[in-house]
Order: sequence, then structure tokens, then C-alpha cells
Amino acid sequence: MGEIKISPDYSWFRSTVPLKKIIVDDDDSKIWSLYDAGPRNIRCPLIFLPPVSGTADVFFQQILALSGWGYRVIAVSYPVYWEIFEFCDGFRKLLDHLQLDKVSAYNKMLGKKPRCIST
Repeated sequence: MGEIKISPDYSWFRSTVPLKKIIVDDDDSKIWSLYDAGPRNIRCPLIFLPPVSGTADVFFQQILALSGWGYRVIAVSYPVYWEIFEFCDGFRKLLDHLQLDKVSAYNKMLGKKPRCIST
């Protein structure tokens, strides 16, 4: 991502979409980082979840394009959870914190085809 970070598109993204940090668990070391772009009145946004080795900004091109078309897009970097149920509980708390009614989630796993899931 070295060359991408110096690109005009990435610079524009970082200057227009702030990185937010949110703690939703009792453990203050578990920090969710996210970019939230598009109309805030939309309560059913598209959420991008990066691969384990990625961060929220890997989706910067999708965030810029989709929010420009009027969609609300949230890309998250999640903290380390050692159990899947803990991750799901933390993700639910994040959605509650953001006051989201329903989401469409997109996850890209390394070495796999992209999947689209809804909750």
C-alpha cells in the first residue's frame, strides 16, 4: 500500500473522511477504528470488514465512490478478539453504539472470493 498512500485519491480520502476510534467493550484496549462516509441519516449502511491483515482504509476507493453516489459506507478495523462469539458481541455493541438498525456487510478474506452478507 506504499504507493497508494501517496496517491492523490488516497490523500483526498484522508483529508475528507476522518478516522474515528470507538471503544464499546469493558476492555479499554479493544478499539474499533472506522471511516464513516455518506448521509448520517441512513440507518442501514454498507459495512466493509477488511481481512485479518488489513485495515479499514483498504476500502478507500469504494468509500469514496459509494458515498459519492449517496450511500452511507462504514469501513472498520476491528480489535483482536480470541473467540468468535466475543467478536460478534463486540460488533453488535459497535452497531448499537452507531445506532444502526440494519446493515449490509462485505468481508474480504485473504485467498477467498469476496462474500456479501446481510444482517
